[in-house]
Amino acid sequence: MYITFLPKNQKIEVEYGVNLMQAARENGIDTGGTCSGNKTCGKCKVLITKGNDKVLCSEESPSVSEEERNAGFRLACCFNVTSDTTVILSKNQAENKIKYKTKKQKINATSFGIAIDLGTTTVEAELWDLDNKQRLGSQSMLNPQRLYGADVISRITYATISLENSNRLTELIRQCCNQLIGLLSEEAGIGKKDIYSVVIAANTTMSHLFLGKSLESLAKVPFQGISYAGEEITASSINILIHPEGRVYVMPGIGGHVGSDTLGCILAKDMIHAKGLEIMMDIGTNGEIVLSKNGALVACSTAAGPAFEGSSLHHGMGAEPGAITKVEIIENQIFLDVIGAKNNNNSNTKPIGICGSGVIDAVSEIYKNGWMDGSGRLQGKAGENNYVLLYEDKLQSQNVILTQKDIREIQLAKGAIYAGLQLLLREENMSSSDLDTLYLAGNFGNYINIAKGIHIGLLPPIALERIRYIGNGALTGAVKILLGEISKEEAESISKKVKHIELALREDFQEEFLKAISFPE
Repeated sequence: MYITFLPKNQKIEVEYGVNLMQAARENGIDTGGTCSGNKTCGKCKVLITKGNDKVLCSEESPSVSEEERNAGFRLACCFNVTSDTTVILSKNQAENKIKYKTKKQKINATSFGIAIDLGTTTVEAELWDLDNKQRLGSQSMLNPQRLYGADVISRITYATISLENSNRLTELIRQCCNQLIGLLSEEAGIGKKDIYSVVIAANTTMSHLFLGKSLESLAKVPFQGISYAGEEITASSINILIHPEGRVYVMPGIGGHVGSDTLGCILAKDMIHAKGLEIMMDIGTNGEIVLSKNGALVACSTAAGPAFEGSSLHHGMGAEPGAITKVEIIENQIFLDVIGAKNNNNSNTKPIGICGSGVIDAVSEIYKNGWMDGSGRLQGKAGENNYVLLYEDKLQSQNVILTQKDIREIQLAKGAIYAGLQLLLREENMSSSDLDTLYLAGNFGNYINIAKGIHIGLLPPIALERIRYIGNGALTGAVKILLGEISKEEAESISKKVKHIELALREDFQEEFLKAISFPE
């Protein structure tokens, strides 16, 4: 029997009873789920127009309304194929979206290198002329491993089931790197064999998967990987498509789930030589925090989960067309900024979901206007409905809501990050009022409304001028090594000087976490 996926017009042959999500992802098709098929996220909703008995399983009922069921919507993870089936994918379930940022330039060089940040959600790469230390272009794409879970915990769980699963994730991330290498070299008009060096920054899980190492030890306390030393290998030995004798260097990590991406941020801001008290926060699916007190470095990681990426929320999504990015409530009326919209009043792009920066805005505005109390419980009409209606489409009933459960997800995520911050400060007998500078790293950090981040208790209450965006610090650090501005030996030395705090072993973490869940008064 066959499954036909539209509008891709891709037809695959399957055995009777196969799970739809499993069949889709084995063929490189993203149905949008983020829980790796555990039937908990409700995000893999697809329209099945043929072969659908419309009999929902118990896990589908909270996510699929009666109207949607009648129309043919199902969760891919709950649907087993028993006859020829036709599936219509939504626009957001299409192929990986690649962002092009490269301009062709005249090149007079003989040696080229690429720096790559292997993010849990997004993989970013830059091509550099090593002779002239000139950036020739950059590319990014969604991490294809997301088909097997939105966060590192989901991927660790999947990988540790079998060697076959682990190898599959390794294959996917290497293919992703090769795809970016191909795009960069083609756009710059150079051959892949002209590239002699690749430097990679990544969190501990992504580094291990790229190198084909076991994740068993990362699945249980004290969450230690096999090795945190930097590794340099020949490109051909791991099928990275540059010059066969080219070298791939995976930067050293620090400890636990604090990987080489965090080291990249340390190198980017030269925190080892900082004066005073500095903190770097990389807020993402795995939030990392580094404190520098006159160059003495302490670091930790917190399992913030995918809430700030939007994927674990009811109508959460990435920063794509249709995503709500900003929210303001004036006299009980909600005003929105939407990616792709001309303006708030005349928009060709209707809201279809909300991304991380929009969620921070929404929660802050809801709290400021008294629609929610300090414990996170919705009040008034919102409390009766158990959600806030951010956008209502009366014609097509494609509303966008922020649910009580969404708010709880945000509370858990921001509570974990803030608790980690407080414990690092306590480790050095300091408080947030002593902070000279707070660096926000990563793509998500670049789009946070700082004042609203402080308002909900995600960021510490310090003067706004002390908080600075640094963009993709992991990639910046990798570039410094690629260009020889920092030697591999220096990077190794700095990584070993960072004191790692494993929060799971701290008795006081739970106390700080519980305090940080509530919203500041």
